[in-house]
Amino acid sequence: MTTEQCCEIFRIRDIQNLPHSALEIILGDRDRRHEVYRELLKANDYDMSYDWFQIIYESEMSEGKRKGQHFTPREVYRLVSEITGNESGTVHEPTAGTGGLIIGDWWRKCSATNPWRWNPRAHPYVAWELSDRAVPLLLINLSIRGIHAMVYHGDTLENEVFAKYYIENVNNDPLAFSEVRRIIPQEL
Repeated sequence: MTTEQCCEIFRIRDIQNLPHSALEIILGDRDRRHEVYRELLKANDYDMSYDWFQIIYESEMSEGKRKGQHFTPREVYRLVSEITGNESGTVHEPTAGTGGLIIGDWWRKCSATNPWRWNPRAHPYVAWELSDRAVPLLLINLSIRGIHAMVYHGDTLENEVFAKYYIENVNNDPLAFSEVRRIIPQEL
């Protein structure tokens, strides 16, 4: 997906507005969210094996120098999953970024089984991310894939949470999008 395609899908002129637009879509109207998801799937040739936003994020929005953000190359996702991953139970990602490592782990596991037997709730994820810019894209990446997860927007080292998002594959359907619910700090 190109930057231009991304801007068109999210109806923005400046790619810097992507995180704000993405969060509005995630937390907004369900029909509009699913429309955007279908457009994203088409723009990425329905290939859900990698993080579609990584290149755009790295080149346009990352705060590498200021916040020390670094990205795992796509080729490493599956290898890291095979080395560190378990086949069931919760996977914890303390510095999720836009979700590349989680997507790599999810893809390795779900593509190794019959799609009708994949059980999203049996493979939950817990993710932490500090960046205001990365969290909305992480939420889209997880929910569009029907992943079941808890996402903490906050500082994993200081255990400081700004917001928490529950991503639920409501019907435990491997082909469905997950719903996202924001839990504000007062509810934490």
